Amino acid sequence: MQITSASGTERNLAIELILEDVPGGGVVEKDDFKTASTGMKEGALLGIASDGIYHLTKTAMLVNSVATEDTAVVVYNNHEFKAGDYFQNTGNTASGTAITSIAASGAGCDVLNCTYAGPALSASGVIIQAATGTARALGFLYSPVAIATNPVDLTADNTGCGLLVRGRVRKSQLPYAVDSTIQALFPLIRFV
Repeated sequence: MQITSASGTERNLAIELILEDVPGGGVVEKDDFKTASTGMKEGALLGIASDGIYHLTKTAMLVNSVATEDTAVVVYNNHEFKAGDYFQNTGNTASGTAITSIAASGAGCDVLNCTYAGPALSASGVIIQAATGTARALGFLYSPVAIATNPVDLTADNTGCGLLVRGRVRKSQLPYAVDSTIQALFPLIRFV
């Protein structure tokens, strides 16, 4: 009698259907993440730099509405923003605002301390990491071009992952916030 056993893992529910990916995947820049982060989850949005390295497209969802004079922006803590990053709204209608510090604020929330001079934003709105500089809004620091299909261990040297460019994803299972403006950047990916 021979007894065998095997272990397996279920694929993440964020990625429902892969119709096309980037052959060979890509390498993700570890320095984009907070120092406390040990991994990037599948479903993360990634942009590519001129050197061919993929960078996380940082997003966060607002807990409360934000007025133009607010200096403390409360967001849900499933984000990778860190002090020194710039943020702005996804509509690219305001200048980037520098984050001076980040503090925890109750269960599941962080406060981004800054000198906010952007438009009023409603609760549940999404902000993005902006190109540096406080002049006219420059848009995404790394405009997303692919979605990670597997997790990345940020403590290891090899930070490669698969990259979805056409298929279907479950929006509610994505690790970071997206809105209709971000979804429009992926015409070949269906968000359900």
